[in-house]
Amino acid sequence: MTKTSTKKIVSNTKRTIVTAGNRTPTTMDNFKSALLVVSLLANAFILVGWLAIRLTTQYDLQVATFLFVR
Repeated sequence: MTKTSTKKIVSNTKRTIVTAGNRTPTTMDNFKSALLVVSLLANAFILVGWLAIRLTTQYDLQVATFLFVR
């Protein structure tokens, strides 16, 4: 019984991927980043307020008034 060897050929395809390191940021990139940061901060603020209301019973009215009425 003879052993047959097979040769596997893998061809690589080159793709050009544009990353932030290869180009200078534009005004639109800066705007998107700023909008993302503001959105994340607003969502974190709402989450913390909701958690404070859900976890405390003593200060419910004060926390709700501070966070959501203003």
